[in-house]
Amino acid sequence: MCIEEKALNAPPFLMKLVHVGHTDSLALSHFQQAALSYGQACYVEAIQHYLAGLKLGAAQHHYVYADLAKAYEMVGEWDTALACLDIALRLCPDSPTALRRKARILDEKACYNTLIAFDDFKEPPPLQFLEQLRVSLTKFPKQVVHSEFFNLTCHSEMNSQTVWNICRLIYRTYSELGEMLGYYPASPISISVANTNGHATTSQRSMPRWASGCYDGGIRLAYCAAGEPVLSILYALLRHEWIHLLIHHLAHGRCPVWLDEGLAQSIARPMFQSERRDLQHAIQKKCLLSCAVLNKPFNRLPTKYRKLAYIQSAAVVEFLIQQFGFPKIRRLLHQLGNGTPIEVAIEQIFGCSLTEIPFLQESAQMSNPAAT
Repeated sequence: MCIEEKALNAPPFLMKLVHVGHTDSLALSHFQQAALSYGQACYVEAIQHYLAGLKLGAAQHHYVYADLAKAYEMVGEWDTALACLDIALRLCPDSPTALRRKARILDEKACYNTLIAFDDFKEPPPLQFLEQLRVSLTKFPKQVVHSEFFNLTCHSEMNSQTVWNICRLIYRTYSELGEMLGYYPASPISISVANTNGHATTSQRSMPRWASGCYDGGIRLAYCAAGEPVLSILYALLRHEWIHLLIHHLAHGRCPVWLDEGLAQSIARPMFQSERRDLQHAIQKKCLLSCAVLNKPFNRLPTKYRKLAYIQSAAVVEFLIQQFGFPKIRRLLHQLGNGTPIEVAIEQIFGCSLTEIPFLQESAQMSNPAAT
């Protein structure tokens, strides 16, 4: 089957690219720049270079479409990413990379789509909201919303509908997570949202490069997109950081890192199937991280262990929630806030020791990752 026939079901802009049959040096230059931009977390820029290179050549190479799909994945454009992977698989049906990425993106899309019903967010913003929305027309335009519970600053250009939807998600987070953990902040929370595309703004410079959210007394969220942010991703980030905020107030800084991050991760969104497979793989290979390692700040762990730290902590908390329920989780946080050591609090509330909890290990099954 010819390449043209294989691309019949692709979006129009991708179909045009499939017809190009050779690669030139300028195309290769674009692909090299795309890879560099991707490595710098400039995903929109990477996409632009991939598309420019494909217009010049290499459309017969499946791996280019597979890499383009990965860039689209990082900005939450799952449907376009899947379309790219469909082309890659038509060009090379048994490509393990394309097959693996397609499975992962389908998993991510399904997970995030469970968080919100998009039809609920088509309601236009009320006139009162539009009148209160403050727009700063400076060199770096921003939009500001003040409310009883939060002060929101959007550091990137967004339409009023998106800002309104973000406000609705904040209200929902305030209500749902407040009820879940039994605490509501006493004063308005400062929240900032910025489209970085890999370029740090003043409010984002102290954030680690791998993070998309940060709680440091206020909540800062970063997203990367060519246009409006993906609401479901922002919602997951918001929930994650809001849990950190609540734990900070409830436990007064005495919460172990694994519990803090595990609660934030497990409440923010469901675990991906790929993450569950990674967890099972770690169990089978006997390379779970020790409780001592999981109690170190995750941003200080080597990158290759950081993902497992989040997955493992989320699995621990998921077990505790399913086994004992949120009332006992709330009691645990209050006990920690009162100064009770975690080992004692676990014993008193759950009737077991730390090492009896699944996915928590008394000693490392592997060499100490913090020392590598």
